[in-house]
Amino acid sequence: MSSNALACICNVINPCRNEVSTTFVVIQWLITGFAALAQVVRPVLLLFGIRGEVALNQEDYNKTWIYMPNGQGKPEVAYLVEPPPENRINLPQLIKFELYGSDSSSSADFWIDDNNFDFPQRHKRDTWQEMAEKFNPDLDTKILVHGWKSSTMSNSIQSIRGAYIERGQVNVFAINWKDQADNIYYLTPARYTVQVGRAVAKLIDLLVEEKDADPQRIHLIGHSLGAHIMGYAGSYTKYRVNRITGLDPARPAFEDCIGPENHLDDTDANFVDVIHSCAGYLGFRKPIGMVDFYPNGGGPPQPGCKELSQIFSE
Repeated sequence: MSSNALACICNVINPCRNEVSTTFVVIQWLITGFAALAQVVRPVLLLFGIRGEVALNQEDYNKTWIYMPNGQGKPEVAYLVEPPPENRINLPQLIKFELYGSDSSSSADFWIDDNNFDFPQRHKRDTWQEMAEKFNPDLDTKILVHGWKSSTMSNSIQSIRGAYIERGQVNVFAINWKDQADNIYYLTPARYTVQVGRAVAKLIDLLVEEKDADPQRIHLIGHSLGAHIMGYAGSYTKYRVNRITGLDPARPAFEDCIGPENHLDDTDANFVDVIHSCAGYLGFRKPIGMVDFYPNGGGPPQPGCKELSQIFSE
């Protein structure tokens, strides 16, 4: 690769981690053929205000830039290089934890920085205390997290959440880190996955210690960058969770990292299963879970990426 080659997150983040199903719908897009259209698409992107700092040359596809689907499944350009100085801004330190039930929902803001992980103590409706009151420790708990340029309103999160709520008798959390994930320079939100993972670990600790939740009834589900977030969460929590499901764990900046501590792996929970519906394009090609499911039969990636909704309907 060139001097602009994509670096592993384990080499660019500080600190790097060194500690220690129902219908899933994730819209994936065919990547094959997009590169050839780059020179045609670029003027359209500029028309909509997306001004690239990186030339969208066909030969640099998958090296300095790539097409990725956003939360609504629409392809967007993601730059795989460091952002220019003027784009290196401090990310917001607020993420939101949302709890869904069959008849109501609530949320709590969560502030994080390098030295502190805590819920703000504010007298308003959406506080940790009020959300915690709606949590039922006698039920299974599902915690969902989205990926790049997405949110809890994305197709994947809404579909999974809706399926679990329809089934009933389950606590469903969704982690909303949309302000950090919404960055055309992919390395920026990729670095932030460690921080979000630590926040999810704090949530798990609070549920166990304050609400008597059973970690053996906690299931973490993450898509793309969210899969690695759940890997960090499983590693950082004081209580080993029962299961983590990774949906197309993000490949750029993660797959070439040395050591399982730098991405989701089979040590992060009692059971780790991974669905590779877009292996080799946007998702990991190699197996990283206890059970790895390749809809296309494994091996080299097949033309196109099968949708997870299709997988679970078969």
